[in-house]
Amino acid sequence: MKSALKTVLSLLLGLLIIWMMYRNTDLGELWQIAKSGNLVIIGISLIFGLLGNILRGLRWEFFVNSLGYRPPRASIVYATLGNYAVNFVLPRAGDVWRCGVVSKYDKIPFGKTVETFLVDKVIDVLAGLLVIFVSVALYIDFFISYFHDNPQFAENMSDFFSSAWIRLLLVALLLVVILLLTVFRKKPFMVKISKLLYTVKYDLKMIGKMKEKWRIIIYTILIWFCFYLYFYICFFAFDFTKELGPLAGLIVFAMTNIGISVPVQGGIGPWHFMVISSLVVLGVAENQALAFAGAVFTIQSVWQILYGLFGVFTLPYVKRENGKLATVKII
Repeated sequence: MKSALKTVLSLLLGLLIIWMMYRNTDLGELWQIAKSGNLVIIGISLIFGLLGNILRGLRWEFFVNSLGYRPPRASIVYATLGNYAVNFVLPRAGDVWRCGVVSKYDKIPFGKTVETFLVDKVIDVLAGLLVIFVSVALYIDFFISYFHDNPQFAENMSDFFSSAWIRLLLVALLLVVILLLTVFRKKPFMVKISKLLYTVKYDLKMIGKMKEKWRIIIYTILIWFCFYLYFYICFFAFDFTKELGPLAGLIVFAMTNIGISVPVQGGIGPWHFMVISSLVVLGVAENQALAFAGAVFTIQSVWQILYGLFGVFTLPYVKRENGKLATVKII
Protein backbone atom coordinates (compact mmCIF):
# COMPACT_ATOMS: atom_id res chain seq x y z
CA MET A 1 0.00 0.00 0.00
CA LYS A 2 2.84 2.37 0.84
CA SER A 3 4.52 1.70 -2.50
CA ALA A 4 1.26 2.11 -4.38
CA LEU A 5 0.49 5.36 -2.55
CA LYS A 6 3.99 6.70 -3.24
CA THR A 7 3.64 5.83 -6.92
CA VAL A 8 0.25 7.49 -7.27
CA LEU A 9 1.24 10.65 -5.37
CA SER A 10 4.47 11.17 -7.33
CA LEU A 11 2.66 10.58 -10.62
CA LEU A 12 -0.10 13.00 -9.64
CA LEU A 13 2.54 15.60 -8.75
CA GLY A 14 4.11 15.27 -12.19
CA LEU A 15 0.75 15.41 -13.95
CA LEU A 16 -0.24 18.46 -11.88
CA ILE A 17 2.89 20.29 -13.02
CA ILE A 18 2.16 19.38 -16.64
CA TRP A 19 -1.49 20.48 -16.29
CA MET A 20 -0.42 23.83 -14.86
CA MET A 21 1.94 24.41 -17.79
CA TYR A 22 -0.43 23.27 -20.56
CA ARG A 23 -3.85 24.27 -19.14
CA ASN A 24 -4.10 27.60 -21.02
CA THR A 25 -2.69 26.39 -24.33
CA ASP A 26 -4.36 25.37 -27.56
CA LEU A 27 -3.59 21.66 -27.75
CA GLY A 28 -4.52 21.60 -31.43
CA GLU A 29 -1.92 24.26 -32.15
CA LEU A 30 0.68 22.38 -30.08
CA TRP A 31 -0.05 19.21 -32.05
CA GLN A 32 0.52 21.03 -35.33
CA ILE A 33 3.85 22.40 -34.07
CA ALA A 34 4.90 18.99 -32.79
CA LYS A 35 3.98 17.37 -36.14
CA SER A 36 6.30 19.80 -37.90
CA GLY A 37 9.28 18.18 -36.21
CA ASN A 38 11.59 15.93 -38.21
CA LEU A 39 11.07 12.42 -36.82
CA VAL A 40 14.14 11.09 -38.63
CA ILE A 41 16.39 13.49 -36.70
CA ILE A 42 14.70 12.62 -33.40
CA GLY A 43 15.14 8.95 -34.31
CA ILE A 44 18.87 9.49 -34.76
CA SER A 45 19.04 11.08 -31.31
CA LEU A 46 17.53 7.95 -29.76
CA ILE A 47 20.60 5.94 -30.76
CA PHE A 48 22.74 8.06 -28.44
CA GLY A 49 20.34 7.60 -25.53
CA LEU A 50 20.62 3.82 -25.83
CA LEU A 51 24.39 3.98 -26.35
CA GLY A 52 24.81 6.16 -23.26
CA ASN A 53 22.98 3.66 -21.06
CA ILE A 54 24.90 0.70 -22.51
CA LEU A 55 28.13 2.52 -21.64
CA ARG A 56 26.73 3.17 -18.16
CA GLY A 57 26.24 -0.57 -17.74
CA LEU A 58 29.79 -1.28 -18.94
CA ARG A 59 31.14 1.26 -16.44
CA TRP A 60 29.19 -0.39 -13.62
CA GLU A 61 30.77 -3.69 -14.64
CA PHE A 62 34.20 -2.29 -13.71
CA PHE A 63 33.06 -1.67 -10.14
CA VAL A 64 31.44 -5.10 -9.80
CA ASN A 65 34.59 -6.78 -11.18
CA SER A 66 36.77 -4.82 -8.75
CA LEU A 67 35.16 -6.74 -5.86
CA GLY A 68 36.05 -10.05 -7.49
CA TYR A 69 32.72 -10.92 -9.12
CA ARG A 70 32.48 -11.80 -12.81
CA PRO A 71 28.85 -11.81 -13.93
CA PRO A 72 28.15 -12.00 -17.69
CA ARG A 73 28.52 -8.59 -19.29
CA ALA A 74 25.09 -8.90 -20.90
CA SER A 75 23.56 -9.37 -17.44
CA ILE A 76 24.98 -6.05 -16.22
CA VAL A 77 23.96 -4.18 -19.38
CA TYR A 78 20.41 -5.58 -19.51
CA ALA A 79 19.91 -4.79 -15.82
CA THR A 80 21.03 -1.21 -16.45
CA LEU A 81 18.61 -0.85 -19.37
CA GLY A 82 15.76 -2.37 -17.38
CA ASN A 83 16.45 0.15 -14.63
CA TYR A 84 14.81 2.89 -16.71
CA ALA A 85 11.63 0.95 -17.50
CA VAL A 86 11.12 0.20 -13.81
CA ASN A 87 11.65 3.87 -12.94
CA PHE A 88 8.52 4.72 -14.94
CA VAL A 89 6.51 2.46 -12.64
CA LEU A 90 7.93 3.69 -9.33
CA PRO A 91 10.37 6.61 -8.88
CA ARG A 92 13.94 5.43 -8.22
CA ALA A 93 12.70 1.83 -7.80
CA GLY A 94 14.70 0.91 -10.88
CA ASP A 95 17.92 1.58 -9.00
CA VAL A 96 17.01 -0.97 -6.32
CA TRP A 97 15.64 -3.38 -8.93
CA ARG A 98 18.89 -3.22 -10.88
CA CYS A 99 20.94 -4.24 -7.85
CA GLY A 100 18.43 -6.87 -6.76
CA VAL A 101 18.08 -8.57 -10.12
CA VAL A 102 21.85 -8.87 -10.63
CA SER A 103 22.14 -10.22 -7.09
CA LYS A 104 19.44 -12.80 -7.83
CA TYR A 105 20.57 -14.04 -11.22
CA ASP A 106 24.34 -13.76 -10.76
CA LYS A 107 24.58 -14.81 -7.12
CA ILE A 108 26.28 -11.63 -5.93
CA PRO A 109 25.43 -10.45 -2.39
CA PHE A 110 22.86 -7.67 -2.61
CA GLY A 111 24.98 -5.41 -0.40
CA LYS A 112 27.86 -5.65 -2.87
CA THR A 113 25.73 -4.67 -5.84
CA VAL A 114 24.34 -1.73 -3.85
CA GLU A 115 27.85 -0.58 -2.92
CA THR A 116 29.04 -0.63 -6.51
CA PHE A 117 25.84 1.05 -7.68
CA LEU A 118 26.26 3.88 -5.16
CA VAL A 119 29.83 4.50 -6.33
CA ASP A 120 28.57 4.52 -9.91
CA LYS A 121 25.75 6.91 -8.94
CA VAL A 122 28.07 9.31 -7.10
CA ILE A 123 30.21 9.59 -10.22
CA ASP A 124 27.14 10.49 -12.28
CA VAL A 125 25.99 13.05 -9.71
CA LEU A 126 29.43 14.69 -9.78
CA ALA A 127 29.43 14.62 -13.59
CA GLY A 128 25.96 16.19 -13.66
CA LEU A 129 27.07 18.94 -11.28
CA LEU A 130 30.12 19.53 -13.47
CA VAL A 131 27.86 19.93 -16.52
CA ILE A 132 25.80 22.52 -14.64
CA PHE A 133 28.94 24.33 -13.42
CA VAL A 134 30.44 24.46 -16.92
CA SER A 135 27.19 25.72 -18.42
CA VAL A 136 26.96 28.45 -15.75
CA ALA A 137 30.58 29.47 -16.38
CA LEU A 138 30.07 29.61 -20.16
CA TYR A 139 26.69 31.35 -20.15
CA ILE A 140 26.19 33.23 -16.88
CA ASP A 141 23.83 35.70 -18.57
CA PHE A 142 21.33 32.93 -19.17
CA PHE A 143 21.10 32.04 -15.47
CA ILE A 144 20.74 35.67 -14.48
CA SER A 145 17.86 35.97 -16.95
CA TYR A 146 16.40 32.63 -15.85
CA PHE A 147 16.16 33.53 -12.18
CA HIS A 148 14.85 36.97 -13.14
CA ASP A 149 12.08 35.43 -15.25
CA ASN A 150 11.38 32.59 -12.78
CA PRO A 151 11.64 34.21 -9.33
CA GLN A 152 9.47 31.50 -7.78
CA PHE A 153 12.24 28.95 -8.39
CA ALA A 154 14.79 30.85 -6.30
CA GLU A 155 12.15 31.71 -3.69
CA ASN A 156 11.14 28.06 -3.27
CA MET A 157 14.77 27.01 -2.81
CA SER A 158 15.33 29.78 -0.26
CA ASP A 159 12.15 28.88 1.65
CA PHE A 160 13.15 25.21 1.74
CA PHE A 161 16.59 25.76 3.24
CA SER A 162 15.41 28.44 5.66
CA SER A 163 12.47 26.36 6.91
CA ALA A 164 12.33 25.86 10.69
CA TRP A 165 11.25 22.26 10.08
CA ILE A 166 14.41 21.56 8.07
CA ARG A 167 16.58 23.01 10.83
CA LEU A 168 14.69 21.00 13.46
CA LEU A 169 15.17 17.84 11.41
CA LEU A 170 18.92 18.45 11.13
CA VAL A 171 19.21 18.97 14.89
CA ALA A 172 17.21 15.79 15.55
CA LEU A 173 19.44 13.80 13.19
CA LEU A 174 22.53 15.15 14.92
CA LEU A 175 21.18 14.11 18.34
CA VAL A 176 20.37 10.61 17.04
CA VAL A 177 23.90 10.20 15.68
CA ILE A 178 25.41 11.36 19.00
CA LEU A 179 23.24 8.90 20.97
CA LEU A 180 24.15 6.02 18.64
CA LEU A 181 27.86 6.73 18.97
CA THR A 182 27.77 7.06 22.76
CA VAL A 183 24.85 5.57 24.72
CA PHE A 184 24.01 2.77 22.24
CA ARG A 185 27.56 2.18 20.97
CA LYS A 186 27.80 -1.40 22.31
CA LYS A 187 24.27 -2.50 21.55
CA PRO A 188 23.96 -5.53 19.20
CA PHE A 189 22.41 -3.54 16.36
CA MET A 190 25.21 -0.95 16.54
CA VAL A 191 27.82 -3.74 16.50
CA LYS A 192 26.20 -5.09 13.32
CA ILE A 193 26.18 -1.62 11.77
CA SER A 194 29.87 -1.18 12.66
CA LYS A 195 30.72 -4.48 10.98
CA LEU A 196 28.72 -3.48 7.92
CA LEU A 197 30.48 -0.11 7.71
CA TYR A 198 33.84 -1.86 8.04
CA THR A 199 32.92 -4.17 5.13
CA VAL A 200 31.78 -1.21 3.03
CA LYS A 201 35.01 0.63 3.84
CA TYR A 202 37.05 -2.41 2.77
CA ASP A 203 35.08 -2.79 -0.48
CA LEU A 204 35.47 0.90 -1.29
CA LYS A 205 39.23 0.53 -0.85
CA MET A 206 39.14 -2.36 -3.32
CA ILE A 207 37.23 -0.20 -5.77
CA GLY A 208 39.73 2.61 -5.19
CA LYS A 209 42.58 0.28 -6.18
CA MET A 210 41.06 -0.40 -9.57
CA LYS A 211 43.52 -0.31 -12.45
CA GLU A 212 40.82 0.99 -14.81
CA LYS A 213 40.52 4.48 -13.29
CA TRP A 214 41.27 6.22 -16.58
CA ARG A 215 38.79 3.97 -18.35
CA ILE A 216 36.16 5.01 -15.79
CA ILE A 217 36.86 8.67 -16.59
CA ILE A 218 36.73 8.04 -20.34
CA TYR A 219 33.50 6.08 -20.03
CA THR A 220 31.95 8.83 -17.92
CA ILE A 221 32.86 11.47 -20.50
CA LEU A 222 31.43 9.32 -23.29
CA ILE A 223 28.25 8.62 -21.32
CA TRP A 224 27.49 12.27 -20.72
CA PHE A 225 28.47 13.26 -24.25
CA CYS A 226 25.98 10.67 -25.54
CA PHE A 227 23.26 12.01 -23.25
CA TYR A 228 24.02 15.54 -24.41
CA LEU A 229 23.67 14.48 -28.08
CA TYR A 230 20.53 12.53 -27.14
CA PHE A 231 18.96 15.83 -26.16
CA TYR A 232 20.72 18.40 -28.39
CA ILE A 233 20.19 16.60 -31.71
CA CYS A 234 16.45 17.09 -31.15
CA PHE A 235 17.04 20.83 -31.58
CA PHE A 236 17.65 20.22 -35.28
CA ALA A 237 14.24 18.59 -35.66
CA PHE A 238 12.42 21.92 -35.24
CA ASP A 239 12.89 25.19 -37.13
CA PHE A 240 12.58 27.28 -33.96
CA THR A 241 15.42 25.51 -32.09
CA LYS A 242 17.88 24.42 -34.77
CA GLU A 243 19.62 27.80 -34.81
CA LEU A 244 20.15 28.02 -31.03
CA GLY A 245 23.57 26.39 -31.14
CA PRO A 246 25.45 23.79 -29.07
CA LEU A 247 25.97 26.09 -26.06
CA ALA A 248 22.24 26.70 -25.77
CA GLY A 249 21.78 22.95 -26.03
CA LEU A 250 24.23 22.46 -23.16
CA ILE A 251 22.35 25.02 -21.05
CA VAL A 252 18.95 23.36 -21.49
CA PHE A 253 20.52 19.91 -21.07
CA ALA A 254 22.02 21.03 -17.75
CA MET A 255 18.62 22.27 -16.62
CA THR A 256 16.98 18.94 -17.50
CA ASN A 257 19.38 17.24 -15.08
CA ILE A 258 17.93 19.38 -12.31
CA GLY A 259 14.44 18.38 -13.42
CA ILE A 260 15.02 14.63 -13.45
CA SER A 261 16.48 14.75 -9.93
CA VAL A 262 12.93 15.24 -8.62
CA PRO A 263 11.55 11.82 -7.54
CA VAL A 264 8.76 11.62 -10.11
CA GLN A 265 8.29 8.81 -12.66
CA GLY A 266 10.70 9.46 -15.51
CA GLY A 267 10.93 13.15 -14.60
CA ILE A 268 7.35 13.78 -15.77
CA GLY A 269 6.54 17.42 -15.05
CA PRO A 270 9.81 18.80 -13.63
CA TRP A 271 11.65 17.88 -16.85
CA HIS A 272 9.01 19.71 -18.91
CA PHE A 273 9.17 22.75 -16.67
CA MET A 274 12.96 23.04 -16.97
CA VAL A 275 12.97 22.62 -20.75
CA ILE A 276 10.08 25.00 -21.39
CA SER A 277 11.26 27.75 -19.05
CA SER A 278 14.83 27.51 -20.40
CA LEU A 279 13.76 27.67 -24.05
CA VAL A 280 11.54 30.69 -23.32
CA VAL A 281 14.51 32.51 -21.75
CA LEU A 282 16.51 31.64 -24.88
CA GLY A 283 13.89 33.38 -27.02
CA VAL A 284 11.66 30.50 -28.13
CA ALA A 285 7.93 31.24 -28.14
CA GLU A 286 6.11 29.62 -25.24
CA ASN A 287 3.77 27.52 -27.40
CA GLN A 288 6.76 26.26 -29.39
CA ALA A 289 8.64 25.42 -26.20
CA LEU A 290 5.60 23.54 -24.90
CA ALA A 291 5.33 21.55 -28.14
CA PHE A 292 9.06 20.75 -28.16
CA ALA A 293 9.05 19.50 -24.56
CA GLY A 294 5.91 17.42 -25.06
CA ALA A 295 7.07 15.80 -28.30
CA VAL A 296 10.66 15.07 -27.26
CA PHE A 297 9.75 13.77 -23.81
CA THR A 298 7.03 11.47 -25.15
CA ILE A 299 9.20 9.93 -27.87
CA GLN A 300 12.24 9.52 -25.63
CA SER A 301 10.14 8.05 -22.81
CA VAL A 302 8.57 5.45 -25.11
CA TRP A 303 12.07 4.59 -26.35
CA GLN A 304 13.40 4.16 -22.80
CA ILE A 305 10.46 1.96 -21.85
CA LEU A 306 10.91 -0.21 -24.95
CA TYR A 307 14.61 -0.93 -24.51
CA GLY A 308 14.08 -1.14 -20.74
CA LEU A 309 11.45 -3.85 -21.19
CA PHE A 310 13.82 -5.62 -23.56
CA GLY A 311 16.41 -5.65 -20.79
CA VAL A 312 13.89 -6.85 -18.18
CA PHE A 313 12.60 -9.78 -20.25
CA THR A 314 15.94 -10.77 -21.77
CA LEU A 315 17.92 -10.80 -18.52
CA PRO A 316 16.75 -14.26 -17.35
CA TYR A 317 17.94 -15.79 -20.65
CA VAL A 318 21.49 -14.50 -20.53
CA LYS A 319 23.85 -17.40 -21.16
CA ARG A 320 25.69 -18.27 -17.99
CA GLU A 321 28.51 -20.75 -17.46
CA ASN A 322 27.37 -24.42 -17.27
CA GLY A 323 23.79 -23.27 -17.37
CA LYS A 324 24.27 -21.66 -13.99
CA LEU A 325 25.18 -18.22 -12.83
CA ALA A 326 28.83 -17.58 -13.53
CA THR A 327 30.12 -15.53 -10.66
CA VAL A 328 33.65 -15.95 -9.36
CA LYS A 329 34.70 -14.54 -6.01
CA ILE A 330 38.47 -14.05 -5.99
CA ILE A 331 38.99 -12.13 -2.76
